[in-house]
Amino acid sequence: MRKKIGECLIQAGLITEDDLKAALIEHRRTGERVGVVLVRMNLATEKQIAKALAFQLGFPYINLAENPPEPSAVVLIPKEVASKRVCVAVRLEKNLLTVAMSDPLLFSLVQDLEFQTGYRIKQVVATRGDIVDAIQFGYPDKQLMRLAPGTAELALGDSPRPGRGAAGAAAHRETAIARRSEDDVFEPAAGLQERSEAAPIIDLVDLVVRSAIKSKASDIHVEPMEKGVLIRHRLDGLLKEVMDLPRWVHEGLIARLKIMAGMDIAEKRLPQDGRLRASADDGTEVDFRVSTLRTLFGEKVVMRVLDHRKGVPALEEIGMSAIALEELRGFLRHQHGMILVVGPTGSGKTTTLSAALRAVQSERTNIITIEDPIEYQIAGVNQTQINEKIKLTFASALRSILRQDPDVILLGEIRDAETAKIAMQAAQTGHLVLSTLHTDDAPSVCTRLMDIGTEPYVIASALVGVVAQRLVRRLCAQCRRQYTPPPDTLRALNIPDADAATIPFYKSVGCDQCNHTGYRGRIGIYEVMRVDDRLRRLISARASEDQLGEAAIAAGMVTLGEDGLAKVKSGVTTPEELLRVVTEVREMRTLCAGCGAAVGVDFIACPQCGKRLNGGCPHCGRALQPGWNFCPYCARSTEERRAARRLKEREAAQGRRELPAANVAEFKK
Repeated sequence: MRKKIGECLIQAGLITEDDLKAALIEHRRTGERVGVVLVRMNLATEKQIAKALAFQLGFPYINLAENPPEPSAVVLIPKEVASKRVCVAVRLEKNLLTVAMSDPLLFSLVQDLEFQTGYRIKQVVATRGDIVDAIQFGYPDKQLMRLAPGTAELALGDSPRPGRGAAGAAAHRETAIARRSEDDVFEPAAGLQERSEAAPIIDLVDLVVRSAIKSKASDIHVEPMEKGVLIRHRLDGLLKEVMDLPRWVHEGLIARLKIMAGMDIAEKRLPQDGRLRASADDGTEVDFRVSTLRTLFGEKVVMRVLDHRKGVPALEEIGMSAIALEELRGFLRHQHGMILVVGPTGSGKTTTLSAALRAVQSERTNIITIEDPIEYQIAGVNQTQINEKIKLTFASALRSILRQDPDVILLGEIRDAETAKIAMQAAQTGHLVLSTLHTDDAPSVCTRLMDIGTEPYVIASALVGVVAQRLVRRLCAQCRRQYTPPPDTLRALNIPDADAATIPFYKSVGCDQCNHTGYRGRIGIYEVMRVDDRLRRLISARASEDQLGEAAIAAGMVTLGEDGLAKVKSGVTTPEELLRVVTEVREMRTLCAGCGAAVGVDFIACPQCGKRLNGGCPHCGRALQPGWNFCPYCARSTEERRAARRLKEREAAQGRRELPAANVAEFKK
């Protein structure tokens, strides 16, 4: 390695071969590095050697005096490590940490830093003197250090702590994160307070929060591990590791977050909830809902990002097909009744409800919302946030706002029988009520409401329509590639191989535009169920979910799987992403030859008129799949009816229709 360095310096014209021989002799005598010997012998300057090495080895050179390291990046490498290994972190970009080194050939150092910091390391070359100066002046005066081995406590460095007066407050180093008034929080133990106010911890919290805002994460997870602290972001619905911090920062990091969120930092056993506000790079403010939980290795913190800068999207922008959008607009034209948006947590229900409110908002309409928390601030809408500490619950708030003469009520969630009862009464007495419920699909709404104590006839009378939804990741248009899905995927999608050859499927690849994930953002898939007279009769008769689902499909409802499949065919998402979110996918539906109603591909008879459909076993009548020569239910041959079945299939193909055409242009916005 020394020979290579010497050759680099000779090729750069900085020294001669005689100079190198003399330096090598001195190196063997003293044991000093060749570069140090050359500088001491006045044969070259430290800057010249660093530039030559950078040029010959293909690494960038950086002048740290002119380009000082970013304070938030410096603290990612502990000061004792930086001093011992003569390196300093310069800047952090996404998952790439730029580190300045005096010797770029120390590849073991790169591996060690990647393991310690959790980031990919980009090497740049700087002089040893510049690195030492950057370490001396780049790290904050207050240091978090380990105490003696065997103790988990942390202490401050030798620098005095600023006083609590005006002079001390002015001297204390602030970051862009807004700090809550100390009068509003419980006064903690002095040790925890000091740790949370140490400058490295302040910078670290600033880095964690800003990186989440910049990457458009929906949640931040701070998770203590046995030997470290893991920081993960939820991006497009999936968690991704972004930082792996040393274990010693945990106490100070959690204490800082709890103080900012108005929590009691002395209480470590019980879960707590709070809220904090931070500033983004553009100066706007972003709120975070903070939750703590005691785990085996310490307190875990989850922060939900409530970014008010996004604004409420229009209904046309949330990814609904043209027919589903028209159905929802029909629901919103009702003067009274209940509209429910259902799905699991994080499926975009609040966004859909907020877009619906925006669609019905006018100067003649009084709209009041009850939310937990308020995620979208909508101008002209009266928004209320519940507070269980003062017993302001969904039920009690709903009782109060009914005296406020509302036309439209948005209820964040129906959680219990009392809330459901009041909401149903409001929907029946001249108010349009919009709310959410946690169910898998639209037909199961009725079962869920009955489980919490709502009478079936009340549900049938009040319910106007139900929107079930999920979120799938949207393919990055810059790097997606066309491909043919494997046979198992096609079978799961119920797509024959012959039809698959005519459909352009795409897969994710990854590029700089999508942070190498292959996806950018998410789009909704929807199942819109209109409650017509037939469904009302079935609900009143306590019909099962399967019966309600069959009736809704017969009336034209497009299921979640069908809507998702339309987006797969449009190149908006991948088959694998759809199957990750939805378990059952139907390729298409046909029309009954007798009454023209929509029927499923596996139906034996039309649910409207009872006419027998093609495809059943001629002996036992059960549904058969194409290509079966024997019925798996009665073990009898299907050959005797093969010719007749083919004839019927040709006749049925003439009346077959694809899914309702999706608004592909909307998907691709």
